[in-house]
Amino acid sequence: MASGGDRFSAFRLFALIGLVLLGIATLGVATSSPPNQSAPSPSAEVDLICHTDNPADCYPRIFQPSDEFQIVREDQELPAGLHVRLNLSSGKKEAKINVPGEQDEALEGLPVDSSVVVVESEQAEDVGIPAGAPAYDAAGQIKKPVQDTESFYDSLKFLKKGLNLDEALESLEDISHDIYYGLMIAEEYDTVESLFCLANNPQVFEEGVEGTVLSRARVAALTIAGAVQNHPKALSEVEKHWQTLRTLKCPGSAEDLGTATFRLIAPRASDKHSSNHAAVAKARASAIRGLIKSPVIRKDFLESGGMEFLLDVLVSQTGAEWEPVQRRVALLVQDNFLDESMGAALGEWPRNDQATDHWCKNNAGVSEGCWDWELKRLVQQHRSDKGHWSVELGDQLSKARKALGTQPRARVEL
Repeated sequence: MASGGDRFSAFRLFALIGLVLLGIATLGVATSSPPNQSAPSPSAEVDLICHTDNPADCYPRIFQPSDEFQIVREDQELPAGLHVRLNLSSGKKEAKINVPGEQDEALEGLPVDSSVVVVESEQAEDVGIPAGAPAYDAAGQIKKPVQDTESFYDSLKFLKKGLNLDEALESLEDISHDIYYGLMIAEEYDTVESLFCLANNPQVFEEGVEGTVLSRARVAALTIAGAVQNHPKALSEVEKHWQTLRTLKCPGSAEDLGTATFRLIAPRASDKHSSNHAAVAKARASAIRGLIKSPVIRKDFLESGGMEFLLDVLVSQTGAEWEPVQRRVALLVQDNFLDESMGAALGEWPRNDQATDHWCKNNAGVSEGCWDWELKRLVQQHRSDKGHWSVELGDQLSKARKALGTQPRARVEL
């Protein structure tokens, strides 16, 4: 996260936002990581939330309490039975292991008046909404930083003009996680279009592709992910652009963004010189994970074969470098379609198109109807590793099937 380094005048903000088409200048804002929790570092078994590619910035999805109060991140889940408080000096939620009867030292010395009795009125007073009051916004007001960051606007300008592109992208990615700047990035169509075209450059699938192309695709995808992840207002802005973006073909691409955005590896029909790159695929999976929280974009994702693209990553890619990508894809599926506690849209997927095991076993290639069969095979393949991502994903998919009452059926061959 960007810390409050040099922040700059507001009038340059608009100059920078127009820059998003092709480049980014150095962001002079040093990023500051959120305070680390005092709990021991989570093991590799713990489900982590990572907003950047830096492992030091990751923290457990489920809050790990200790005997001391620790800050609770906004997107962390709280186990039941903890002692939770709001730190009035910092405005942050804190929690620790609850000890019955324990006195809070922060309350010592404060007067306690036990004679005060609250009596509820016989009839609740009906307070109407004043005329002309603004509509309720669950996200609340997003406050502008005390000081603007001049280099943020420079980065937007350079992105649009293609000047100092790599430095500009790095700068925007650093600050995209900030709720204010994430929204600024998402609001400007030219900026969003540039990021989408860089992230989905078809050259990333070509053998011998230049490292700069891969780096730009990865950083652009991470910038999109950073801007929309856990940021409903920014996602809403991208959703407004989507109807235009989905039909756009970026330079050199044969596919429109409505399909290319959801493809993580080279199409199976590609020639033998195609290549896949795990780091780029992982970043693009992070972007998809945030984007399809939008019902509009999620609908296009499902209709364009997005679940088949994801399954292809899970079953066709081998090697240690693909393990983090596959785990990210598994979380993408759980968070958006299977795990209600993570805001999943239940009932949209899986669909009632499950093929028979016999068909899947003898079918060449990957089919969305073979998700169940492929996951069973992967669970068996990794049965000695109880923490493998396929185990939890398979369990949740099985529960979803039972809830829908869907049964395997033979695929009708045309």
